[in-house]
Amino acid sequence: MLLCYDSRVIPSSSSSTLSWKRNLIALWIAQVGTTLGFSFTFPFYPIFFEEIGGFSTESAAFWAGMAGWVFGIGMGLFSPIWGVLGDKYGRKLNIIRAMFLGGFFLTISGFAETPMQLLVSRFFVGATSGVVPTIMALVAAHTPREKLPFASGAVQSALFLGIALGPLFGGLIYDAYGMTQAFVATGAALWLSGILVIIVVKEDFQRPNVPGGTLQSFVDMWHLSTSRAMLPLYLVILLVLASNLVIQPAIPGLVESVEGGSDSGTASGIVFTVMGMGAAISSLLMGFLAGKFGIQRMLIIAAVAASLTSLIPYFAQDYWALAFGLLSTSLFAGGLGGMVNGLIAMRSPAGRHGAAFGAAQFSHAVGVAIGPLVGGFAVITLGLRSVFLIDIAGFSLILLVVLMFLRTAKQSSA
Repeated sequence: MLLCYDSRVIPSSSSSTLSWKRNLIALWIAQVGTTLGFSFTFPFYPIFFEEIGGFSTESAAFWAGMAGWVFGIGMGLFSPIWGVLGDKYGRKLNIIRAMFLGGFFLTISGFAETPMQLLVSRFFVGATSGVVPTIMALVAAHTPREKLPFASGAVQSALFLGIALGPLFGGLIYDAYGMTQAFVATGAALWLSGILVIIVVKEDFQRPNVPGGTLQSFVDMWHLSTSRAMLPLYLVILLVLASNLVIQPAIPGLVESVEGGSDSGTASGIVFTVMGMGAAISSLLMGFLAGKFGIQRMLIIAAVAASLTSLIPYFAQDYWALAFGLLSTSLFAGGLGGMVNGLIAMRSPAGRHGAAFGAAQFSHAVGVAIGPLVGGFAVITLGLRSVFLIDIAGFSLILLVVLMFLRTAKQSSA
């Protein structure tokens, strides 16, 4: 089955009289702050499980994979619901809900005393947060159609910037003050971002009159998410997230094994920062090149290059070689998600952006659940470096989906 863009089916979003640029700037800042907060703690779950559970490095990586799995389960179950409710009651309200509830459950995670308590809190973080799709839905609803690729790329760059800086500051906070303070800082970052949205962001929202009510909204979401235009894109999102996250449970252990210092949190934070910066650069650069050479071509190049560069950290024997290898991979892998999100924004029916990105977040959640779980299982059974071989397999599957379901069309304009 070939995927082609059909402008007759999916109407353009109408731009409102409010300033979409002002909204985009405010939401960009809020996205940086939110992701910054999440990244204070997310990369360090293996260390947290070692601390409260007394596990070995390999066992802690497995528990961290389980934490990623339950996070993804919570996100997958509730994101479509939040997306539909956002279309019905307002996307700005949905963003505020995600930031404040997510901040609350992240804060209380810092007071977990057992591994099981940390797992349960992780589930509720996934179930209540989902900030990225809520922001994308509001941006897509109020941005002129011809500016959507730029706006989507901007949101994606904010995501990666937060991912880049968060682990560095989070590692410093953890090494200086401990796990609880790192989680409290995470919650504070989300709450401050929520306050910014309340004060600055404006939404011209008119509650839609959907025949059949809320139940029909979910039926419509199902038809949208299984359509020829959307389903392959959601599959690519799943594979991108799973491939990027499969290595995360292994990184703190790998850093500890090659770095050998006592400040493993800071050393791991530097590695995650390097990866995030590479992904941010990739997101902007790939979006620019896709406009010139075509999205399919750039997806193929990025998937192939990410597969090949994953061999560098696999063979790395010292800290800086490991960091260089992970940077090299992120310079190609980081742009994959941005290009696909841009296509989803372009192909979302007017008034259904929350549903479209809610469905996309379900795929995101499945990838988040599968990636760390597979990575943690691989570490405990095959060793720390086995995750890079799985990474190569994931990028190869992305390449296969692109070749099978995306034909060379002028999708750079789509």
